[in-house]
Amino acid sequence: MADQHPGSLKSAHGPFSVYRLSPAVKDFLAGAAGGVAGIIAGQPLDVVRVRLQQKSSCTKSLASMWQLIVRQEGMRSLFKGAGYPITTIAMQNAVVFYSYGVGCRWLASRDSKNTTSKEPLKLWQVYAAGTFAGLMQTAITTPTELLKIRLQLQTQLPGSPGYVGPIRLLKQVAMREGIIGLWRGTAVTLLRDWPSFGVYFAVYEGMQEVLQPGSRASKEISPLALLTAGGLAGSIAWWSVYPLDVIKSRIQASSKADSEYKGWIDCAKVSWKEEGRGVFFNGMTATVTRAFIVNAAVFSVYEFLLKLMDTEE
Repeated sequence: MADQHPGSLKSAHGPFSVYRLSPAVKDFLAGAAGGVAGIIAGQPLDVVRVRLQQKSSCTKSLASMWQLIVRQEGMRSLFKGAGYPITTIAMQNAVVFYSYGVGCRWLASRDSKNTTSKEPLKLWQVYAAGTFAGLMQTAITTPTELLKIRLQLQTQLPGSPGYVGPIRLLKQVAMREGIIGLWRGTAVTLLRDWPSFGVYFAVYEGMQEVLQPGSRASKEISPLALLTAGGLAGSIAWWSVYPLDVIKSRIQASSKADSEYKGWIDCAKVSWKEEGRGVFFNGMTATVTRAFIVNAAVFSVYEFLLKLMDTEE
């Protein structure tokens, strides 16, 4: 993380040099940009993932589902639901990296050895800061993903009769289910995100050291090692909680009134009983592949912008 310094005026030139940005603001801005890069990189596979996770899915193969969607709905359909994430993922990712940075600095300030030597945080401390970030972003993630999932499950093409666009869908959910309906699935989202973001950041930091020893202390890492560490962090984090994501997608696919499930626990029980334990891994190939691509992009943009903002001060 960047060294701490106050937010004061600065006379140097450059896009980030009018103000001396605090570490928290840097995390917020770089996290927002990284999130947008990740959505653009991974949206097609996210559509495939959500379709594969549903009980109504006619195939369990990534390649087959991709071909089916393109053949029946066209290439544009692979970007269904991208509008909401692109407009909201910036805030979501900004909150994640902002919260993670706050957590890291708080833990560092209470570690006398870290304070005097500026050594990297221990991985358990990184994990703790990550779980704090996962907790803080759940309120934003839940409604964003609910709307995205319902957009992605439509088979109608944009502009055709019966297609419901993002704004209209938002209004429909608010009118039929109330504003609270946008937060359907909050409990299982929290259970998914709270531990997985700890895994996410711990794997990212740990893999940097494995791939390029000393890189955490020097803050210098090769582009290939950075891409690999970011990609593995995303894939392993998703793998660690994937069954919860399947349950969350099924819960959020329909309103409480229209759902065949009484809640997320009932969804898990019914899904297991009717489809077997393999149901909790439907779409995993698409998910971990997408996660590698997305998070390689997220961390690359995040680290690049942090370094850029530090250089210009």
